Amino acid sequence: MQIRANCKYDFEAIKALTYLTMYRKNDPKKRFTWTNIIFAILFAILLLEMILFGLDTMLVLLAIVAVVCVLLNLFIYLQCPIIRYRSLANLRNVCNEYTFTEESLLVTTQSTEYDGKAEIAYSLFVKAYETSSFLFLFQTNNQVFLVNKSTLTGGTFEEIRNKLCLYLNQKYVICKY
Repeated sequence: MQIRANCKYDFEAIKALTYLTMYRKNDPKKRFTWTNIIFAILFAILLLEMILFGLDTMLVLLAIVAVVCVLLNLFIYLQCPIIRYRSLANLRNVCNEYTFTEESLLVTTQSTEYDGKAEIAYSLFVKAYETSSFLFLFQTNNQVFLVNKSTLTGGTFEEIRNKLCLYLNQKYVICKY
């Protein structure tokens, strides 16, 4: 087995990683929408109660909490990917090339400031998440390799999934988005 893929650490890849770490297996767009709908309904109910029964400090406080939760949700969904991408500094737009072999993953990193090669046995990965566009291979809980599934050559993604599932078992998670 010699399947090749790559991934450039561009904004879309970092956004996908950010959403994965924040929303786990849930579809980020659906979770974002439903969370905002729930808080909007809660705010509307509280507002209606304040109109019908008069101002109460507890109702005002709960309404403020609902508004803050919506604003926090907006910040997490819209701003956190931007902040995370900007924090990459020298790693922005680094291109990793991956070669999946029978026993290990060969990683070649190329950029203006970094050049390197590494070979990582599949047994060293602690977990993996698969979305419709990316595969996230976690070497530790904080170190992750991003593989763009659309760049695969030399084989199918099912071969990679089957190989990784042998080593990771339940720690290989397929996200439904």
